[in-house]
Amino acid sequence: MIQQTYLYEKQDLGLPPKLNIETLVETRLPPSPGSIMKITTLLRDYNTTTQKITEAVGYEPVLVARILRLANSPLYALERNVTSIQSAISAVGNFAIHDIVMIEMASTTFAKEMSNSPLVKKIWQHSLAVALLARELSKILGMRGTEEAFTCGLLHDIGKIILLSNDMEGYSEALETDGESDMLRRENARYGYNHAEVGSLVARRWNLPDEVCYSILNHHNPSQSGQPMLVAHLVDTADIIANLQGFGIRHEEKESLATSESIMKLGFTEEHLENAWNNVEPNLKEVIGTFS
Repeated sequence: MIQQTYLYEKQDLGLPPKLNIETLVETRLPPSPGSIMKITTLLRDYNTTTQKITEAVGYEPVLVARILRLANSPLYALERNVTSIQSAISAVGNFAIHDIVMIEMASTTFAKEMSNSPLVKKIWQHSLAVALLARELSKILGMRGTEEAFTCGLLHDIGKIILLSNDMEGYSEALETDGESDMLRRENARYGYNHAEVGSLVARRWNLPDEVCYSILNHHNPSQSGQPMLVAHLVDTADIIANLQGFGIRHEEKESLATSESIMKLGFTEEHLENAWNNVEPNLKEVIGTFS
């Protein structure tokens, strides 16, 4: 039996939400650095030269350190040490630079929450796993623009981190369930909105493309969206795999692979999913180590 992506109804309790969503995002979300956004704009332009990217990255010392560390990691197994940022960028490629920039932007914003809460750290590592898996699955489908799948996977649960940072005790209780539909009902009952709506608003504040904002908003109900939601189905699939492999906060039964509407819609076989995880697992450990 196919497990269809569920619909949920907002509960009108006649009470104002405990956290106003606009105030929540405005007070908790610092504006993304202008130089970071400039780099992401350059990376989306296929005609951008390595020299231009090097110049933009050079103003961000933390990014320089991350990129150099990645270029010299076992992930790339280069024959000699890379010491210049231009050589590092050439070695790892624009797609990897895009990933590093997006991770840096998000992780810097919530660094304090991750250091103070094991639960937030677990959600963050889950998000990294989903990002890498979504990109790998998009490659299996032969899609272009795999960086979009990565970004959507990385940010799909960022609303949870914001809610935890503002209401740690209350939201932790809302997450104490294995069922996604029950979790969304709890969120709506407590706040009047859910983590996907918060995350989508975050993406909008960062001026990310509409496709990314809609994918984050609909990653729990891609089939019910009025927008083309191929990437949302990818994130949904990646979410299941990550949870099955122990990178998540909820238990996932292996049977969900056979009943997932997203997996069936995208035509993935069990072999596809196994290969995706095998390709991602060593990279995931490297990325977590780099951004710890």
